[in-house]
Amino acid sequence: MLFSWMRARRRRALGDLPFPGAWHDILRRGVKQSQWLDEDETERLRRWIAVFLAEKRFEGCRGLEITDEIRVTVAGQAGIVALGFGGEWFDGLRSVLVYPGDYLVPRSTVLQGGGELEWQEARMGETWSGGSLVLSWPGVVDGGRLRDGPRSVVMHEVAHLVDALDGDIDGVPPLPAADREAWSDGIEACRERFEIALDEGRSTAFDEYAAESAVEFFAVASECFFQDPHRLARHDGELYGLLKRAWRQDPQRRVPAHPSRGR
Repeated sequence: MLFSWMRARRRRALGDLPFPGAWHDILRRGVKQSQWLDEDETERLRRWIAVFLAEKRFEGCRGLEITDEIRVTVAGQAGIVALGFGGEWFDGLRSVLVYPGDYLVPRSTVLQGGGELEWQEARMGETWSGGSLVLSWPGVVDGGRLRDGPRSVVMHEVAHLVDALDGDIDGVPPLPAADREAWSDGIEACRERFEIALDEGRSTAFDEYAAESAVEFFAVASECFFQDPHRLARHDGELYGLLKRAWRQDPQRRVPAHPSRGR
């Protein structure tokens, strides 16, 4: 109890510190969505960033030097997603590992008749159960400047962190018990429509990787929800409404219908 009180007090003090002007410039360059927040949302985002950066350790991989540009850009994109969750800084997350490009992870599968096939798989990001977030810096930049359409590696991985808040990574965000069944039924219907559209070769709002599992459907759809909410609402208004409830935000209200893409 005392520890929680002291931590809350320390976080309030961090949030009360002046927000550095250089950080403001980084947000403007690297987190385009921060330009469309109202005054209250902007203040809450800045306070969230201050606490996040004070509590999380950033590590550069393959010789990448960690700078304020990297730290604030990552924290800013994560903070946009967390705006609806007051007082949530992902206490289980301890470190953020950033690579200078896509990185390789070993994969293997057992072959019929014996033996094992091994290969290296390129990735842009992942969330480790031990408390680490792994990101490709070019992917972070592209997502923050809206270069990659409805995709954002930071928002994807933060969606997994939120998914895990109720104890399970199952594609169901933390919701009141009374809402979980209705939400699960609704999201399942959205998944079915998405997969039928893929099978029929019709256009979809987001990447086919969402068909991998319920977990990835939630994360990929959430990227589109924040990055291109008007596109998502046009393709599936029910899905947009479900995510609006899950994330406790309505980005369609603030994001221009045709936002210019950053350079």
